Amino acid sequence: MSNLKQNRELRWAPSYLRNRGKITRAQKRAMRNWWPEVGIRFEHGKIIDLDEHFPSRGPLVIEIGFGMGDHLVGLARAMPDYQFLGIEVHRPGLAATTGKIHEAGVKNVRLIRGDARLVLSDHLTGEVAEAVLVQFPEPWTKASNEHRRLVQRNTVELIRDRLVPDGEFALATDVAEYARHCEKIFADVSGWGTIKSSRFQDYRIKTIYEQKGLDEGRSIHELAYRKISRIDPT
Repeated sequence: MSNLKQNRELRWAPSYLRNRGKITRAQKRAMRNWWPEVGIRFEHGKIIDLDEHFPSRGPLVIEIGFGMGDHLVGLARAMPDYQFLGIEVHRPGLAATTGKIHEAGVKNVRLIRGDARLVLSDHLTGEVAEAVLVQFPEPWTKASNEHRRLVQRNTVELIRDRLVPDGEFALATDVAEYARHCEKIFADVSGWGTIKSSRFQDYRIKTIYEQKGLDEGRSIHELAYRKISRIDPT
């Protein structure tokens, strides 16, 4: 498996918290019984062959940081002609989602455990995704930690390069300052156009993270962008 270190130094600061949550017995059982069907392993220096893992060649949607998987599995049920790839680092979420995929009987979801930027940069190539979705990422609200946010210039450029022409990026957050941060980043990176909403947001399911924000009086900010097919030279 790849790692984030190069010459003994991190290539970038991880955007996620480490060692989040404990895995239950039921989740262990889900990983043991059904992970081999839905999990994708990757190795250093090798590109993932998506056709090898998905049962059909429908358009691909990538969700980064899918948490406990309710949104990801809900999308897969609502859009059976699409293929969904979820990338997550936390084992409890991977295990819970593996169980939910089995219970829902959906066949169009595959999961990867790892850093999303690493997967997108080192293990996928070309314009492969119809959309990239992010739901309530870790906001890193302290100024000293802003560099750890997932949405950074280099990540946005990388996502753009993995999207097909007119492909979409959609993000939801309950932190207004994070939304402003994202708007500034996307405005500064070429190849993006703002859209009113992503068609994938029509199927967005309210998760426990969203409900927590609403309960605490925060507003939900939904951002959507489309990859511009042609980038005019400057």
